[in-house]
Amino acid sequence: MKFVFVLSTTLLTLLLNVAVGDRQYKALKFGNSVPDYIIYKPDMGPLQNAFSVCSWVKSLRTATSGAPSWFSYAVNGTTNEILISDDGGYNHIFDTGWNLGSHFSGLSGSGTWYHYCYTWSYSSLTQRVYLNGREIDSRSTSSDRRLGTGGYLVIGNDQNGSPGSGMASSFIFGGELYKLNFFSKELSSSGVLSGSIKWEDILQSGRTSSRDQEMVM
Repeated sequence: MKFVFVLSTTLLTLLLNVAVGDRQYKALKFGNSVPDYIIYKPDMGPLQNAFSVCSWVKSLRTATSGAPSWFSYAVNGTTNEILISDDGGYNHIFDTGWNLGSHFSGLSGSGTWYHYCYTWSYSSLTQRVYLNGREIDSRSTSSDRRLGTGGYLVIGNDQNGSPGSGMASSFIFGGELYKLNFFSKELSSSGVLSGSIKWEDILQSGRTSSRDQEMVM
């Protein structure tokens, strides 16, 4: 599966070396202005009945209003088909909010890495959120709803208008993401990994922009 990234003109998305023990990894770092995001339109057909969004997240800023959002999927009629913020306030699915901010106390803007995973499936009709490998909460979802297709996926801000638009200063992520994966199944607590949109796809996809981008290798 091939994805094309459309990067905003002032995007400051960098690949940084991240040290974990004696090994070096690559992480995405986003800047602190509204255009610092990645937007693309993937084929979401394989994820209509189940998905899991997982990533290591480093929160580097605290918004005075709204919430720094690192994952936003919007379709026609539903801008918050999936929305995730780094402070635990937004864990949206099907335009329904879910605030778990109390579990993320001390993480927003702290510069501390944490692991986040958000899962759902039509068969279970349940959404679950995992923080650092532990399920912190779950909630039932509607029995007549599957994930919409044909929408836009934004990494680094929130689509607060029509799909592919409405990014605002109060939702700037401005942090770092490592090993972001979007799986076409509801992961169990054991974290068995299998899916369609992987970190490697994101790093290897073609990028287009009206100005040169800096890549730190």
